[in-house]
Amino acid sequence: MVKTWIFDIFNYPHDPRPEMFDPAKCAELYDWHLESWLRADEQAFDGIFFSEHHFTAYNVSPSPNLLVATVARLTKRIRLGVMANIVPFHDPRRLAEEAAMLDYLTGGRLEVGLGRGVDEQEFLRQGIPMEDTRPRFEEGMELIHTAWHNPVFSHHGRFWNYDDVTIWPRPLQQPNPPVWITALSPATVEWAGRKGYKMGNTFLPTADTKDMLDRYRAAAAEAGNSTSADQVAVMRNVLIADTDEEAREIAEPALSHLFSLFKEHAIFDDLDNVPAGYEYYSSFFRPFVSGPISWQDLIDAGIICVGSPETVRDQLVEQARTMHCGNIIFWGSFGTLTREQTLRSYELYDKEVIPALKSLTLD
Repeated sequence: MVKTWIFDIFNYPHDPRPEMFDPAKCAELYDWHLESWLRADEQAFDGIFFSEHHFTAYNVSPSPNLLVATVARLTKRIRLGVMANIVPFHDPRRLAEEAAMLDYLTGGRLEVGLGRGVDEQEFLRQGIPMEDTRPRFEEGMELIHTAWHNPVFSHHGRFWNYDDVTIWPRPLQQPNPPVWITALSPATVEWAGRKGYKMGNTFLPTADTKDMLDRYRAAAAEAGNSTSADQVAVMRNVLIADTDEEAREIAEPALSHLFSLFKEHAIFDDLDNVPAGYEYYSSFFRPFVSGPISWQDLIDAGIICVGSPETVRDQLVEQARTMHCGNIIFWGSFGTLTREQTLRSYELYDKEVIPALKSLTLD
């Protein structure tokens, strides 16, 4: 069985200049996105992942744990989480406490997604040297698990120090909720495999994604951890309409808005001189700035899935089989997509794509 998770990064679809922010339009945006999440609980989606970003119109969800708490009280079935809380931005002890609390508010439906972060502009504005992100991330992960698993704990590290403290509560799901790592660089992919975390990947062609997932599985196997298909997830931008032509007509302007925000928000200013520890991203980000984006190339590479229900179903079924991937993260609301376009795409995906994915046997 291949599970489907909604991912909502919550782009602001209007003028991205700070002085042009419109509170009324933002309120409308929150309202219809909430409507889409509540509908998902009645549909066959397995879960929803929110996201954390700061300082730009790329995202109006700077505190996604609030969304988890809100949606948890209005839904009954669907699992909820964040992909991902950026560990270097936070006190990991606070993240451990919030996750434990959310585990109760969701009734044990929480999925914990954690990441190192990669968006240069966020770290620059936050005043965190990018060279510190990996040590902050790895120490933070150690501290989170120490807090979850020990009634009283101490921690003495480079960035955080605690003596004889405890968190209240500790998680409902024992020993802790499922933990996902967002991983794009080979070093983080292998680290996640060695640690036995679940791992999510995005923005790579199918063949390259398969290589990353195989790298993860090799590291997991060497460490004696699970290599099942359910351990890995791939995120794709997906838009479904009644025909291929209609879907592409809707998706291209929406994706153009998304990628314009992405370029400003995430991509390093100088790809030939990236910070230490982020060398991989010099090649990863280059296609986004090397010239006009070819939508057909993105479709052919499997990075976006746009078309009729049959077209998208066949693309995702083939990708899941090729990559031996047990989780598809459906990024179905992006850029300038409207409420009606988004809800229609969700409806078609629920009826026509999810049954085909759930019927697959990968292990």
